[in-house]
Amino acid sequence: RMLSRTSSIRPSFHRGGDGPLGILGREDGDNPENIEMTSMEMANPYSHSVPGAPDRGYVNSAYVGDDGQSQAYRDPPLSGHDWFKSPQGQKLIASLIPMTSRDRIKAIRNQPRTMDEKRNLRKIVEKEKSKQSRRILELTCCAQCLNSMSLTYRRVKNSLSELLHSINLWQKTFKVIRGKFGTSVLSYFNFLRWLLKFNVLAFVVTFSFIIIPQLTVAPKNHLQFTGLEFVTGAGYFSDTVMYYGFYTNSTIRHGDGGASYNMQLAYIFTIGAYLVTCFFSLLFSMARYFRNNFINPHVYSRGIAKLIFCWDFTVTHESAVKLKQKNLSTEIQENLSEIRQENVKLTFKQQLVHFSAHLAAWVVSTGVAIACCVAVYYLAENNSEFLANHRDPGAVLLLPFVVSCINLAVPRFYSMFRLVEHYEMPRHEVYSLLIRNIFLKISIIGILCYYWLNIVALAGEECWETLIGQEIYRLLLMDFVFSLADSLLGEFLRRIIGMRFIRSLGLQEFDIARNVLELIYAQTLVWIGTFFCPLLPFIQMITLFIMFYVKNISLMMNFQPPSKAWRASQMMTFFILLLFFPSLIGVLCTLAITIWRLKPSAGCGPFRGLPFFFILTLIVLIITYLYWQITEGRKIMIRLLHEQIINEGKDKMFLIEKLLKLQDTEKRANSTSFRLEGRDSEQSGSLRVREHIDARDLRFRRSVQEDNPKA
Repeated sequence: RMLSRTSSIRPSFHRGGDGPLGILGREDGDNPENIEMTSMEMANPYSHSVPGAPDRGYVNSAYVGDDGQSQAYRDPPLSGHDWFKSPQGQKLIASLIPMTSRDRIKAIRNQPRTMDEKRNLRKIVEKEKSKQSRRILELTCCAQCLNSMSLTYRRVKNSLSELLHSINLWQKTFKVIRGKFGTSVLSYFNFLRWLLKFNVLAFVVTFSFIIIPQLTVAPKNHLQFTGLEFVTGAGYFSDTVMYYGFYTNSTIRHGDGGASYNMQLAYIFTIGAYLVTCFFSLLFSMARYFRNNFINPHVYSRGIAKLIFCWDFTVTHESAVKLKQKNLSTEIQENLSEIRQENVKLTFKQQLVHFSAHLAAWVVSTGVAIACCVAVYYLAENNSEFLANHRDPGAVLLLPFVVSCINLAVPRFYSMFRLVEHYEMPRHEVYSLLIRNIFLKISIIGILCYYWLNIVALAGEECWETLIGQEIYRLLLMDFVFSLADSLLGEFLRRIIGMRFIRSLGLQEFDIARNVLELIYAQTLVWIGTFFCPLLPFIQMITLFIMFYVKNISLMMNFQPPSKAWRASQMMTFFILLLFFPSLIGVLCTLAITIWRLKPSAGCGPFRGLPFFFILTLIVLIITYLYWQITEGRKIMIRLLHEQIINEGKDKMFLIEKLLKLQDTEKRANSTSFRLEGRDSEQSGSLRVREHIDARDLRFRRSVQEDNPKA
């Protein structure tokens, strides 16, 4: 509920002077203490240059009463349902009706009311506006239809937004993690949940438009299931909807007069639509996070003043109150640590030592990454010969096992560089580890893609697309097993060693860079493998769901909070940037090479017998052309709007100059008329004095003549 309902404090709004700051005091005069707050107004950039202009700044018309005084500085009306019936409530409703939808939403949002009262206010305003519209305006049928569609769209959008927020996963767990470990560790779990949503979307799309239609016409699988298929991905699974080679290239028809379903178009459009959706989702998310955290951080971030003086009075349960207090305490520590670290200045000698340590660490990490890539390349090149000499079904796990060992050991080796580099800000340490790990993992994936597209695809196998899908499945499964073993065994053993045997080590801190790169690596494999194995998003969805609970349990048992509290508001931006480039861009390049260079298998898959994937090529060209046209149109619009802004600024300056000249002319005319009036009054006064003197002289002469007639 509102502040006035949950507390005896009830702010009243008063205008304090003519400046942009107003003081808000307590309405009840019996209480001696006061709450002082500041309400900011948007200053008019031209008000200072116009003489005689009132210094009030910008005031929304929704808050201005009949007497011209700002409504935001008066006493707020009473709370409850009777507030709308008061004179002030009626005035506010009347002022909101003629506004546009955007201005009305902003005005209602700025009201010092609870969410329920704001919703009721919006409903009342919409109801009154509809009545007024029916009574005064005679809208056409098309306009009424557009208005109802717009209103329905906004209502559905708000309802979906509230529904998604209510069913958001792991809200309470996130609050606990944030209160104990801060926003830096929380950013990893936020990123994991964000990737889970991506894979849920992919599974829903592929299952609806590819897997279900194929299951309706799928032949019976005669291969024997042994259980080893869960590890190798081959055998029984090769002849199921799990892989590309099982899908038909014909049009699916049910009955003689039934509807037809083209599997080629469905396969291409579904995979293409999913990748395009991921591309634009990442692009828009990256732009939104970049705007919130880099361009306008003061608008979207919580400052120290907000953290200290803001409290959610809807929190009444004791455990929730303690959790909220812990969250506020951790966030205040993060803000203060950021301020202290920004003020640290190093001497020239210290800067030189740090630069040498960073340079040495980068040279060593780059050399280790190159050596690992060379080892993976030679192992992949000789893998076909190794498999031909070893008929054991488990031999296909050699390459995924070696790659997973490298991905587990080398990032831990990179983490040891912190003992030498000594970063002043923990954020910079995480950034450097992320860049080193992404260089290692993406390089390994690039070498594997080269092996698949130049050795496996050209080896003359019957269905090379299915073989690539099996390789990616084994890589993804082995990476999940290694991550699970590291979380359940490795981190637990590290806790036992630090607490029982070598107490100087203590508990370890959560390695954000290494864990985030594991998610990016797995998601990159899923994007590449979705074309060859449409069920990979479902498998990744299950693994992410399991990893969240495993990581959460391991975090609470085996880790300590960061020794240096730091704010991770910009981390999500960097995570999405790495997921977009080089991860998604590399995936799109790999699929483009597959489409343009390689010929589909002749005996399997929806594109069997075709010279190349002509449909996808045409779709890519059309989408590229449309996107180019949209970009050019936006550039032209931006240029026109920029010119319009410049012209409007010039017009305003011209009008202001005219106004100033007019005011100067009026002042000069007033001063001239005042001087003329002064001169006239002085001349008339002197004439009166002279007439008075002459009259007195005349009376004196007459009196003298009467006394002395001879004179």
